[in-house]
Amino acid sequence: MKKIILSLILLISCVLTLGAQAQIYTKKMKVADFTEKTLKVVLSGSELTDVPFKAEVIKRWKLSPYEFCTLKEFNELKTDPNYYFMFLVGKMDELDYLEVVKGNPKPGENLEKMLSVVSLPIRATGDKSIRYLAYLGAYLDFFQTFIADAMVNDIVGYSGLSRKALNARATQDSDFLLADCDLAQQNLSEELKAKMQQARVRVVSEEVAVDAMLDGQANTLVSYCIRPLNTPKHKYYYTLLVGADDHKLYYCRQHYYTKDADAGFTAFAIKNLVGKIIK
Repeated sequence: MKKIILSLILLISCVLTLGAQAQIYTKKMKVADFTEKTLKVVLSGSELTDVPFKAEVIKRWKLSPYEFCTLKEFNELKTDPNYYFMFLVGKMDELDYLEVVKGNPKPGENLEKMLSVVSLPIRATGDKSIRYLAYLGAYLDFFQTFIADAMVNDIVGYSGLSRKALNARATQDSDFLLADCDLAQQNLSEELKAKMQQARVRVVSEEVAVDAMLDGQANTLVSYCIRPLNTPKHKYYYTLLVGADDHKLYYCRQHYYTKDADAGFTAFAIKNLVGKIIK
């Protein structure tokens, strides 16, 4: 009798274990259907944002079928796992993110409960400049590359876009343009300036950096720093290096800061970058 009871316990245990295992899904499995589903591109209702956003999506999005929708339609459809959604959304760190999420049957009012496929800050919340538009096409391109990789590789899906970023292209054939507005308020030593010249790392005006991105300047990596305009609850900023010609993300770092003057490419970061190029 004891053997029978023990056997039943073991059998029930195995069934429960198998049932629990069946509920464990990797991100790869969750996004494996991405190309088969429709991506709903959520528009904000502001022409200043929506017009260029729509134009870039129409020009560049090839990975999956897509349709544009309103915020009202998004709220009606967000519980449907047959859709993915892409939108610009502000978060607690006072940064606006370009993000792709998957419909969730029980999202509630909190978007963070939806599966985030890929997300990256693209501008400061409240920033009235349009500089981010020069990088929007590149974001769409490396989002597609990331999602395609995440569909077949769990490590990519769980490690995130910043870890997928390539190392800065270590070749003498590349120019590195650091916009002056992306630099921290720190003095660069003469020694570092000399090494920057050797590595073809130049500090340029914001206009020159934007033109390089818009023109798709060959063999050129362009800086982009996204930092809050106001004092956020959590003080983080991001530094990026984006290929102007190939729209690849070569460098992506999140930084915590306490002093506003330190938010940007620091002398230490530039020194490390230069060291990778001329080592």
